[in-house]
Amino acid sequence: MNRTTIVEPQETKRIIVRDFFALIETVPNKDDQASIQTFLRYLQSLLRIKQVVPPVVEIMTVIKQNKPLLYHAARRVTLPSSNLHMLFQLEMDIMLAHERLRQYDK
Repeated sequence: MNRTTIVEPQETKRIIVRDFFALIETVPNKDDQASIQTFLRYLQSLLRIKQVVPPVVEIMTVIKQNKPLLYHAARRVTLPSSNLHMLFQLEMDIMLAHERLRQYDK
């Protein structure tokens, strides 16, 4: 999902949010290896985006709320030395997270 070639930052964020909602719909709320790896690969792709700052706090908050088994299983397998570890420390109000993500999903 490396979409850094798109010129318009707003469009880049819109694509990030659409990809996130597609992930939410397709990845089950399970703690199996396939689901965990899919989720962690998605998070890695977010960290590689350089053109804009992805809405990572909002994404992590929604995942934690909507897919708790997947979130906690992925959190358990992420090493403290991993660049993904910091993402599991992020959290915000769930309603505000949904509101902010919806502004890009229009």
